[in-house]
Amino acid sequence: MTDAFQTFIDGLASAVTTPQFAAGALFAVVAIGLYHWGIARPRFGAARRRAEPGAAAVPPDLTELKSRIALLESQAGRALQNVGFVRFNAFPDVGSELSYALAVCDERGNGFIVSSIYSREEVRTYAKAVRNFAADKEVSTEERDALAQAQGLIASRKRA
Repeated sequence: MTDAFQTFIDGLASAVTTPQFAAGALFAVVAIGLYHWGIARPRFGAARRRAEPGAAAVPPDLTELKSRIALLESQAGRALQNVGFVRFNAFPDVGSELSYALAVCDERGNGFIVSSIYSREEVRTYAKAVRNFAADKEVSTEERDALAQAQGLIASRKRA
């Protein structure tokens, strides 16, 4: 044995014989017993009773959960979930495709298009409402492409 281990064992042997150690050990045993009988056993027993055949198979709140899921599914179609994004160069003297068109729609084709036109002197941003995949204002080629991308996402989801 090493000296450190031997020193630890000698100290432990003398600590075990003290009244504080005995009181601490007794307290730990009582606390574990109270936890087992008061908390762990009832929970474990209830879980085991639920798992037994013949026990109530459907918790009472399951009906509420089903109705909430149905409500969420009915509203999911109105969520903005289909995106089309096109980057482009608006002017021949500006590179890096800093202009863009972004179309965001729900499953019925309602949403919006945001376009940003970048030039060396200024940046302009435009927004257009979309209903049934048709914008309320005239659209550029890039905006039309972004809208087609968003509509394509919907078509591919319905096939899957």
